[in-house]
Amino acid sequence: MIQVTIPGKGTMTLKVLVLDYNGTLALDGEMFESVKENLLQLSSFVEIHILTADTYGTVARQCKGLPVEVKVLESLDHTTEKADYLLQFNNQEIIAIGNGANDQLMLERAHLGIAVIGLEGASIQTLLSADLVVNRIEDAFGLLIETQRLKATLRR
Repeated sequence: MIQVTIPGKGTMTLKVLVLDYNGTLALDGEMFESVKENLLQLSSFVEIHILTADTYGTVARQCKGLPVEVKVLESLDHTTEKADYLLQFNNQEIIAIGNGANDQLMLERAHLGIAVIGLEGASIQTLLSADLVVNRIEDAFGLLIETQRLKATLRR
């Protein structure tokens, strides 16, 4: 569990991390090495879920041995499917991180939505739906590991 008190917003108790794969954790289907290390570290604090269309067919190989639950999307409407995936959890306990247009509703539904610009860029609608925006996924993980950074950014 990650717990942080944000002045003017109250205390966030976050237990579930839901992540987009391509464009957020990976580029062209290949996960960044630093992501694997961060996922291992964060798994001590939160339950981790990765949602993906698996465009490159690499997610199973890339996530092998990592403490994550992978969900390969099945519908034609990935935006709704990603958002609906969050319904199985208490939305007050969810962190969602993504970059694409199909991540917009997922970030809106989560208690803490983080948009990553990354090497693929990010959808404007997703940026506007996020609570905060970072340049790289490593920056997003840094916020979750060093929660005083969240406090500094989100305080009112």
